[in-house]
Amino acid sequence: MLFLKCLLLLLGMVGQMYVLKFQSSLEGKDERGVVIQYQTTRFLFHLFYLGVVILLILNLIGYITPEQLVDILLYFFVSLGIFGAVYSYLKRRI
Repeated sequence: MLFLKCLLLLLGMVGQMYVLKFQSSLEGKDERGVVIQYQTTRFLFHLFYLGVVILLILNLIGYITPEQLVDILLYFFVSLGIFGAVYSYLKRRI
């Protein structure tokens, strides 16, 4: 289980580095790159909002405990970096 946690953390860091590299590149600074950055940020905000609402509802109805909520939120925040990298990669290729 520790291996999977470390792998998720590593993938999250690599995803964030990919997004930061794209933002500082020439492609990320032109008109199309700014649009891709905006779309990625919008996608991540909606995903974050939806995920937190779902987790809070699951906590309120008693499906997950407050301790589990904290752990799941941590994994969710780390995975947002992965989702952002994948989304921006796909947008760059299309």
